[in-house]
Amino acid sequence: MRTAKLVSLGHGTFIGRRLGLLAVSGLLSLKLFAAWDPGEPVTTYWAGPGFPGSPALSETWLSQLKEGGFNTVWATKPEDLDLAAKYGMRVIYRPWGSLYGKLSQIDDAEVAKAVGELVDRVKNHPALYVYSLFDEPPAEKFAELAHIKEWIGKRDPNHAVWVNLLPTYANNKQLGVEGEIIRAYWEHVRLFGEVFRPEFITYDHYQLQNGGDSPNYLLNLGIIRQSASAQGVPFWNGVQACTWRPGAAASPSAPRIPGPDEMRYLVYTTAAYGARGIYYYVYCHPGHEGSIVSLDGKLDVKFETIKTLNREFIAIAKELAPMRFVGAYLQGAHAPGSTPWCEQALLKITPETPITELQPGKELTNTVMVTRFDKNGGPTHLMVVNMDYRNERSLQVTSPTETERFNPLTREWTRVGKTFNLELNRGTGVLLRLK
Repeated sequence: MRTAKLVSLGHGTFIGRRLGLLAVSGLLSLKLFAAWDPGEPVTTYWAGPGFPGSPALSETWLSQLKEGGFNTVWATKPEDLDLAAKYGMRVIYRPWGSLYGKLSQIDDAEVAKAVGELVDRVKNHPALYVYSLFDEPPAEKFAELAHIKEWIGKRDPNHAVWVNLLPTYANNKQLGVEGEIIRAYWEHVRLFGEVFRPEFITYDHYQLQNGGDSPNYLLNLGIIRQSASAQGVPFWNGVQACTWRPGAAASPSAPRIPGPDEMRYLVYTTAAYGARGIYYYVYCHPGHEGSIVSLDGKLDVKFETIKTLNREFIAIAKELAPMRFVGAYLQGAHAPGSTPWCEQALLKITPETPITELQPGKELTNTVMVTRFDKNGGPTHLMVVNMDYRNERSLQVTSPTETERFNPLTREWTRVGKTFNLELNRGTGVLLRLK
């Protein structure tokens, strides 16, 4: 999952206009294949209890995950679903085992019989959520994976089949698409929608390195956001929670271990783009350092922060789910995947920060992002995010209308008026509703 080589992608805005609109216009309007309902926004992980090669799912792990605000876990065995149900958890199911390498032969009678038995055994289980099929395929595998998905869907039409996409820093060979890398990525995602016809889109993008931040995190978020909107499906974002290069601290390009403030930034930017799910790489897994939890169950310093963030994410994602994402606007350093501050952001924020271009390896210091959501043709919700995970921000905000502020822990709205102050913790954000 972490094999993609970093590629320099350059700078500039994609949401404005030519490249973004060109790519989205090529997507088909798709109908969901399955009767699957995405339900409550997802908080989960990639690699952790129940995941192949990770610790086995147990009541101890489930109790810890429940405390941490996770609502979806992994499993490879039918009995794991019974355990998950006991704790009110949904299951990402990956039961293929030795059959995994034979799934491409699904039309073979023997393979079909074995896969059918696996599906039939769990398809009516109340804890089953989705089947996990493949991670980061090149485009040439989409048709094969679509055929497997269709086969499973005929056997079980009530659960989605999950394929996770590559990030923008994958190279042309990994994407299975030739050409300039940004256009190639757009085409990769477009083909995925057209050929695989997903019930939801997921990907992972890991920007935090020892030598600084890679610049295209928001670019990837924006491409997936627009693609999901065009296909009429929700999306999940996979975010960095550890390093998978232990002992590589001397290497500037090695992934670093995020702290609590960086996790706030990752979760709140994910929520601000209207994601319906978030997953952390990793919860715990051999060969990784600084994970949310160690392999023996010891909690990292991030656990308490993520415990709160998961609950906040679910509440915000629920509020934004019916809305139409309009755009992301940055005041301060301008990152690819966003639009420089303009009247479309609707809010006046002081102190104002001059617009500058984000440079490779730099952080979004002294920068505020507003994302806008509309419903029934007019603006309804705005997210204000402190993109600086090093410093707190004190802002005065003027809104075009009377405004309410959302408390994601109590799920209550409070009137704040047309002009109000926001005290934003490092990397955190606030959901506002226009009256």
